[in-house]
Amino acid sequence: MTQTILDFETKLYQEHLEEASFLYEQRLTLFDDPEITWLDIEDFEERFEAHIDALVVGEEPALNVCKTQAMKGDFGELHAAVRVFCRQNRLDFVQECLEVLDPKDTERVQAISDALNHELPAEWKDEFIRILSEGNQKLIPIVAKLAGYRRLPFERELLAALQQNNSQAASNIIRALGRVREQYARTLLFNKYLKHEDESVCSATALALLRIGDPQTLDHCLRSAHSGNWPFLLLGLGGNRSTAAVLIESATNNKVSADCLIALGLLGDVSAVETLLSDLGNTDLARSAAMALNSITGAEIYEEVFIPEEIDEDELFEEELEKLKRGESLHPPGEEPGTTITRLSQKPEDWQKWWAENKSRFNPGIRNRNGKPYSPACLLENLESEKSPRIVRQIAYEELVIRYNIDFPFETDMLVSQQKQAIAKYAEWIKANNSRFREGEWYFSGKLMTSP
Repeated sequence: MTQTILDFETKLYQEHLEEASFLYEQRLTLFDDPEITWLDIEDFEERFEAHIDALVVGEEPALNVCKTQAMKGDFGELHAAVRVFCRQNRLDFVQECLEVLDPKDTERVQAISDALNHELPAEWKDEFIRILSEGNQKLIPIVAKLAGYRRLPFERELLAALQQNNSQAASNIIRALGRVREQYARTLLFNKYLKHEDESVCSATALALLRIGDPQTLDHCLRSAHSGNWPFLLLGLGGNRSTAAVLIESATNNKVSADCLIALGLLGDVSAVETLLSDLGNTDLARSAAMALNSITGAEIYEEVFIPEEIDEDELFEEELEKLKRGESLHPPGEEPGTTITRLSQKPEDWQKWWAENKSRFNPGIRNRNGKPYSPACLLENLESEKSPRIVRQIAYEELVIRYNIDFPFETDMLVSQQKQAIAKYAEWIKANNSRFREGEWYFSGKLMTSP
């Protein structure tokens, strides 16, 4: 009888772990699903939490199942198990998972990283400081991301690790220094890493420096914009009135890119609208151009589009492959599998008509966001809106830090309940401080910018 009960319990906890794994993997796919709002994700998080709670309540029998599946199960089970280990204060089990982790297995690396970001017990901080200090190359990217995500006071260790580390971990460490806004990192980052041969390192460094409040970084990005794509988005985040003219010139001289268009949208200068309208005709750039136009105008022009289901050629019969090669449909008219989604319109005629009817109400001398003079309140709208894509929400947070020097920690992959708490803090701060800033002007680190 006892063995039967144990077998039943084991099966029950395995099912909880399997369901938690499914919900974690599902959540990862929802962040960029155009049909799912950021608020919709809360339901998945609550269902996930119920399974984790059941595993925590299950104590030793549930721990044994988690320990086994953390090693043998899929990456979702690993994620769920590590969260249980954190809540049960089993650092030894987490250490075992870290020891066997293959740094090339990106799914399992992310699974552990996400779990620690959400669940790290405060009393474990010293252990992760030790990992940084000892220079464990395999684990430094995870610990650096953890320090940045949780805004942990690991500044000294991060700086030491950066100076001793020449691997791919550099971007993770630099990003963490930007997240904690470590002022002492400014000189090292500017002199050594802003001119790095790896553009991803340059981009991470520029973002970190902008968050720290370093204005000379913008000058470097402007000079670099003539030879690379990486500076554009950073210029959108921190540039001034004259920056828009530089980006428009780049966009009209066959150097246009998605980042360049999004940056023009962030700057909010209506002089960019004609350039953005012309790029709607480019299939590769239409989505970015529409996002940028909506950022400036707040027009909210949407369309319904049918997205065909992707075809896996490995599953097709020979006859179907031949039809595909000839460009013929594999299904009768009206029966093609796929999904109809609602998205910002990418039709040039929609935007051209709207702009012709509304252009006169925009003041060309000010900066715009959501069809209004740019202000912290506009950025709050972007954070709150269910219509805002993930990238728009993340950028709005970065702008609040870079433009107005206000930082209540926020990430778009935080739990929805935590995002709501951060947004409430921003709303309270903006209510008290919005009048300090002139609407429609360019700010950097809380100070009014001047154009050269």
